[in-house]
Amino acid sequence: MRLEDGSDPETDTSRELGPPEFTHEFLHGLRLLLVTGGLTLVMFLGMMDISIIATAIPQITSDFHRLEHVGWYIGVYSLCSAALQPLSGKVFTYFSTKWSFLSFFFIFEVGSCISGAAVSSEMLIGGRAIAGLGYSGVTNGALTIIASAIAPPKRPCMFFPRDGCANRTLTVSQIGMILGPILGGVFTEFVSWRWCFYINLPLGAFTAVCLVFIDIPDQVRKEPVSFELVRRLLPRFDLVGFALFAPAAVMGLLALQFGASTYGWSSPVVIGLFCGCAGAAALFVAWEHRMKDDAMMPFDVIRRTAVWSCSINFSGIMSLAVVAGNYMPIYFQSVRGLSPAMSGVYMLVSTASNILFILISGALMTRFRYPMPWSMASGALGAVACGLMSTWAPGSTLAAVFGYQVLNGARGLGMQQPILVVQHVLPAGKIAVGNSLMVFFSNSATAVMVTIGNVIFQESLVAELAARAPSVSPAAAIAAGGSAEAVRALAIASGADVESLLLAYSLSVNRVFYLLAGICVVVFVSAFGIGWVDLGHKDKKDEEKV
Repeated sequence: MRLEDGSDPETDTSRELGPPEFTHEFLHGLRLLLVTGGLTLVMFLGMMDISIIATAIPQITSDFHRLEHVGWYIGVYSLCSAALQPLSGKVFTYFSTKWSFLSFFFIFEVGSCISGAAVSSEMLIGGRAIAGLGYSGVTNGALTIIASAIAPPKRPCMFFPRDGCANRTLTVSQIGMILGPILGGVFTEFVSWRWCFYINLPLGAFTAVCLVFIDIPDQVRKEPVSFELVRRLLPRFDLVGFALFAPAAVMGLLALQFGASTYGWSSPVVIGLFCGCAGAAALFVAWEHRMKDDAMMPFDVIRRTAVWSCSINFSGIMSLAVVAGNYMPIYFQSVRGLSPAMSGVYMLVSTASNILFILISGALMTRFRYPMPWSMASGALGAVACGLMSTWAPGSTLAAVFGYQVLNGARGLGMQQPILVVQHVLPAGKIAVGNSLMVFFSNSATAVMVTIGNVIFQESLVAELAARAPSVSPAAAIAAGGSAEAVRALAIASGADVESLLLAYSLSVNRVFYLLAGICVVVFVSAFGIGWVDLGHKDKKDEEKV
């Protein structure tokens, strides 16, 4: 795209009025308070939307008789969010950051409304898909607004005690992860699981009011919106790349889902889907290479070691949080017999310790500003925690249940580091794209890992039922869902031993934690690629490499 004087806003550095942290007006006072407050609430809703459904899923699967859809309730949300992540980066690069953000947030709210009103499992999945499309621009937009509206020294939450604002947005929003399971359990038990989604509507309206009347600065100069601008930008949005990526992702997840439940792994349908996924993915990579700077995933950004290492690292951390949050409630409700509300209380330990570790790493980084050791510690401690959680059994002590969750919260040591590094090593004109790439890989990995976790759980449950409770039909177990009452009713209806049935469910959940332990190893190894980046010093020569 060329501006009126013939320059290109992505390559002409004269259009960036010097380094962004020193040349455009940052927000202060009441405007900064309202913007950070609104962004915190948005991120709160996004994090809560991921975790709030966790304690509701066992009841949802029982209401709709679709235990096999466990992976889709979260997976389709992450998949659709990932599909539009690169396009959202383009949107924030060329159009107003504020109005682009509010547009994506509106779509998120529409999806929440549909999910709450769902009358079938398929309708719920559709609503989650729409919400995911909207959320694709919410996280990226919030990070982009932080980068453009808040001075760099105030961004890292390592300065949280001293400056009192900035990336507290990331930290405080984690409260959504804490309250999500509790609220989901309370709504499910005392009102309806539908309020897990309806709650986004009034809180979202308040957020829109906080942001709509404030002038949020853009990092680079942008043209006013017009039909001519849209016409000239369409080639740069790489719609062909999107058309290749979307079917590749959908075919891959459908193959995993159908192979585990409907058709079997040797089915021509499943094999055809895997082949179609591989072919579309290969075409997508070839097309992206051809498009260069106009690609959904620009190679000049992603080839940087710090960027792709941070993307892998962040993907692992988020996959760990989401998959563990998806299957811990099944253990608490199906195996231990807890109510939805009490399972949320039990999960409070994991999410609260996660925030505690985020704050600890933030406070200590005021003196030690290198992120790599924190990311390494996150992966190492997470692997130990997941290994210990894989030993949970129906009779595990509360000390083991709570203690292992505290250790699992150590992933918070490395949660903010990839975000800060990507924003640090990229110039202003590339930050939105860098953010979108990192979140793109994170959501893609989360969708895949949730689906793989569901495959592992279902395959293990079928095998364990055959070995320990052969009178229980696997089809009946899948149709029963995961609530405490439904699982125990299976034993009564089939005459099976309750303890053997619960052990089958427990061992199936344990195998999901084997997967998470492996993901933590990937987090540890990827931390080496981040390198010894000093967040207190921005190297201009390093920027020019992009």
